[in-house]
Amino acid sequence: FWRRRVAQLLLLLLNERECPRAPEGNSSSSRSTMAEEEGSWDQTIEEWLISEGYCCAGALAYLESGEMYAAAPVQDEAGWALVYKEDHEEEIMQDDMSTKKATINEQACFLEAAQGKRPANGLWVGGEKFTITQTTEETVGDHDVKVVFANRPKKGLYLVPTTTQVVLAMYDEEKGSSQNAGNCKKTALAFAEYLIGAGY
Repeated sequence: FWRRRVAQLLLLLLNERECPRAPEGNSSSSRSTMAEEEGSWDQTIEEWLISEGYCCAGALAYLESGEMYAAAPVQDEAGWALVYKEDHEEEIMQDDMSTKKATINEQACFLEAAQGKRPANGLWVGGEKFTITQTTEETVGDHDVKVVFANRPKKGLYLVPTTTQVVLAMYDEEKGSSQNAGNCKKTALAFAEYLIGAGY
């Protein structure tokens, strides 16, 4: 498995001109660039996070804004349904055990969590609430990265900020025994190492 990943990394680095580049900002010109390259990044996520069967979904977002621009699984845009939902209202449990309606902006939740904060209304991804249970520092290659772990019954996710991006890797234990926290984390860190090595 790892030999194949190293070979893929070397091949991609040697052919760097052909590798897709994520746009730097959120201007309209970078959004059109993003639209042109989106499919390439979707496929890259598919190869690094989904193909081995360790993750059920993955995404890339800008570190600066938390805006997701690529997701997998690619087929039928299934990844997008798992990693993102437009603003939605949810009943949020208060400290006194009462509930209060709140509008959830998943991009804002995602950004706060990637920055190591706990979103006030929780971390929502794909319309589901995850509980952040651990934030650690890990070494990938020559770099230290923050790793955020969040879960819910039988599901979990890792957020790994790189220099300019945030990797989201999700697992669902009901989709196979190879989908668990350990495998998902290992896969997310390998992808983050690749991105950092490529200048992201």
